[in-house]
Amino acid sequence: MAKHKEVPEHIQRLLREVVDHFDKEDRAVRERQIRLWKKLKYYWNGFQRVWWSEVAHDWRVYDVQYMDQTGDASFYDKPVNIFRAYLESIIAALSVTVPSINCAPDDADNPLDISTAKAGDTIAELVYKHNDVTLLWLHALYIFCTEGLVCAYSYPKEDKAYGEYEKNEYEDIEQEVAKQICPICKTMLADKELSNQERDEFAPDDSDILGHDLLNQGMDFCPQCLQTIEPELQVEKIIVPRLVGITKHPKTRQCIEVYGGLYVKVANYAMKQADTPYLIFSYETHYSNVLERYPFLKDKFKASSASTKSSGIYDPYERWGRLSTQYYGEYPLNTPTVRNAWLRHAAFNVLSDEDDIEELKKLYPDGSKVVLINDQFADAENESLDDCWTLTHNPLSDYLHHDPMGLLLTSIQEITNDIISLTLQTIEHGISQTFADPNVLNFDQYRQVEATPGMIFPAKPASGKSLGEAFYELKTANLSGEILPFMMKIEEAGQLVSGALPSLFGGAQPNSSKTAAQYSMSRAQAMQRLQIPWKMLTVWWKQIFGKVIPAYIKCVVEDEKFVKKSKAGNFVNVFVRKAELQGKIGNIELEASEQLPITWAQQKDIIMQMLQASNPMVMQALTSPENLPYITEAIGLRQFVIPGEDDRTKQYEEIQLLVESQPIEDPSGMEPMVPSVDIEPMVDNNQIHSDICRGWLVSEAGRLAKMENPAGYQNVMLHMQRHVKVMQVMSMNAAQETQPQQKEKPIAAQVKQRGQLS
Repeated sequence: MAKHKEVPEHIQRLLREVVDHFDKEDRAVRERQIRLWKKLKYYWNGFQRVWWSEVAHDWRVYDVQYMDQTGDASFYDKPVNIFRAYLESIIAALSVTVPSINCAPDDADNPLDISTAKAGDTIAELVYKHNDVTLLWLHALYIFCTEGLVCAYSYPKEDKAYGEYEKNEYEDIEQEVAKQICPICKTMLADKELSNQERDEFAPDDSDILGHDLLNQGMDFCPQCLQTIEPELQVEKIIVPRLVGITKHPKTRQCIEVYGGLYVKVANYAMKQADTPYLIFSYETHYSNVLERYPFLKDKFKASSASTKSSGIYDPYERWGRLSTQYYGEYPLNTPTVRNAWLRHAAFNVLSDEDDIEELKKLYPDGSKVVLINDQFADAENESLDDCWTLTHNPLSDYLHHDPMGLLLTSIQEITNDIISLTLQTIEHGISQTFADPNVLNFDQYRQVEATPGMIFPAKPASGKSLGEAFYELKTANLSGEILPFMMKIEEAGQLVSGALPSLFGGAQPNSSKTAAQYSMSRAQAMQRLQIPWKMLTVWWKQIFGKVIPAYIKCVVEDEKFVKKSKAGNFVNVFVRKAELQGKIGNIELEASEQLPITWAQQKDIIMQMLQASNPMVMQALTSPENLPYITEAIGLRQFVIPGEDDRTKQYEEIQLLVESQPIEDPSGMEPMVPSVDIEPMVDNNQIHSDICRGWLVSEAGRLAKMENPAGYQNVMLHMQRHVKVMQVMSMNAAQETQPQQKEKPIAAQVKQRGQLS
């Protein structure tokens, strides 16, 4: 548990005054925003029949509160959630892959910067694992569709669950040390080692004559006053650090969280992140979690009265906006609101007293983070807003806040609900009603008889009238022929406004030929519409890791390690070494940031087209041993056996053994050194094995082994040379076998020619 610094009462009062000032500004705009975002949350979760209550100031759900009152009317409320279906199609298309991070050095000629940039790529990969960025990216897309502005909060967190590291603890102690001084000029004299250095001085001149003469005589003299002396001893006390023990500390990880406008409040007039003087992040949690972090607030939150209500008049509305839609207007108990407010340096200017402003600016020169539990002051520290938060910037909006993508679908959803409800009612009421003369048909007896095919029921027509005249059939409603075309128009309008064209979720465009080429072109056009949100989010993602990676480097105390699967299919250790983090990272970019992610189906189509092209260079690349696993996975036939796959696996296993050992002496004495793992010429595919070895030697792992493990690198080199020699011998033998055949062919031709002449 972190130890919190005591904050004076008057500083608490000033900080609370600044936070309240910004929390109350633009309150009317904030309420309209919460109202809209909450409605979209209801739509996402399938609550389509909602209405706004001016009395309760919240959304009311018909399905729950009014089902019993409306009776049979609820029978026709069968909404189809196309709102969520369209948005999920967009989210799925943009979340095929998460953009990869690529760090560049600050100076390409500085080896330290280059090693730090490479380590930055590894750090990004490690942070990806720690934060499950696939789910984080999905949640960011969900917020973009339902709330618009996406806010990322990145921060370091210490926890024993992440592991522990050992730290040496030292204690400063006083120690007496005897030193020799000159009794004449009180100059500290050098030790014997320095005297020897003076005697061995290179190219002495006339100024060294007296000193060197005295040294040769074995006499002590003062180099300052050049007098023969008897040194005096002087005892001095110095501070010496001493190891007193070893303590364990929890490791630190970089955590990333994503929130929307319901949790984060920024200035509505801000055009970019630098324009907002504040950021307020609020959430609800059980008061026990609050007391775990701030135990000094225990008297404020007791089990009998958790004090979940804030004294402010606006907080309940904020709390309602953040509530789960499953509460149906109710409120959870024992959940106070935690407000975290980041204030910029300029935000303190809202105070009226200049002395108070200067005092806060001196205490918090980089800005302040203030924590309030309901209205109780909890903590304050010096912290920069921009170091912790990264907000999306929509180039199609003039301000930070922009309309969510789902807003365009609300009218489509409401029209669809009305069409479905009216269609169901029309179909039911389209069943005709029959009126009958009770003097002709005995209704009491008819109700007691079960209707069967071909049954005969006695009926007596009225005098002078036929039996048919006693019955009248009335059809109350007919389904209009315009319903189906109108629904198709609404469906096309929904696809147009959202960008979720049928090609995204596997459907075909209307009036298309449904060929593979037509479908591929249609999908490319559909994905082109999503270039705008993709570019915006990838730039935002790059900015996040521009803060996360330097923060990780700052917190590193020892080498970090994680395990991943290599291209060869083997598990390898990947290290983040502290010694490699001494340089500076210039900038952080994304790999293929302009290109939308492609699915496995698209990758399969590309590979099949390359195979059909039959280009020799392309075929050579596709059949490369390193590409065989990728092709197998892209094709999707796991049981499909590709020739050479086992040779590739075998060689990578041998490389692992070779790296862990070193070359040995040749028992036959024909060669000075041989690899510790010999080849099997009659078993191995020498071409594949040599290609794998060469690929490893020039790879990053091979280059690193060349510097850190030269014996293992040489071991792999000798192993490859053996495969190459076998191929050379086989090639020479094949050439020698073909030469006698070429010589015999002209002789046979001469004999044949002589036979024809005779």
